[in-house]
Amino acid sequence: MMNTFPLTPVKRLLAFVCALSLLSVTLVGQVKTPTHSRVSYGPEGRQWLNLYLPSGSDPAPVFIYAHHNGSTADDVKSSWANPTLAEGTAIVSWESIAKIKGLSDFQKCAADAKVMFAWVKENAATYNFDINKIFVGGQSRGSFVSWELAHSLDSAIVGIYMGQALPGRSFNERLLEPITKKAPPIFLAYRKEPGVVGDIHDPAHGLRVLGRYKKLGIGDRAELVHSLSDTKDSQVMQFLPKFVRSVVKPK
Repeated sequence: MMNTFPLTPVKRLLAFVCALSLLSVTLVGQVKTPTHSRVSYGPEGRQWLNLYLPSGSDPAPVFIYAHHNGSTADDVKSSWANPTLAEGTAIVSWESIAKIKGLSDFQKCAADAKVMFAWVKENAATYNFDINKIFVGGQSRGSFVSWELAHSLDSAIVGIYMGQALPGRSFNERLLEPITKKAPPIFLAYRKEPGVVGDIHDPAHGLRVLGRYKKLGIGDRAELVHSLSDTKDSQVMQFLPKFVRSVVKPK
């Protein structure tokens, strides 16, 4: 028979604290269950998306989300999805090539973004989307594959929201070229402060985008926050509901 040892009051307290800590981590990182999962938007196996629909009967604004490298479209956290849905905004989390390894993969993802966007428009009535209020964005790698679409000047795109945007060892100036005076409002969020050595997600890259907006005389449409957190993806997505509200229901 296995020996058992009674827990002392101190050990009981430690066990409780540990359990509480684990629960907190689980809640912070909890993945949101889609309303409709693994919906195909194209003929290729990689071309699928998840839909998260708000309650209510009014046509919903839509946030089209592209995940970061190595993740999947299933990785939508409740911490930012729930308040977004509560604002009456639908979320479309789309998949392509989960982990980009080179230029060819990136080009396929960028092409898939256009196919996915066409699908969202074509199926707007089915899922009660407001086709004139579409937001585009994502995290890290997702900002790259969404960049061309976000700046396509499609009148349906009314806002851009990106976390850890435009990563790299240096900033590619060509990313500024598609930004014109007709560019929609943009919100960029970063975990760390600018200039951290070795950080490929340098807010300085986002500040170049803000500089472009200001140079074009539309600086009031661009906002950036940084120094949020080193660990939680939800930190860079927390401002999405407020941003959507500011565009859809301006004061």
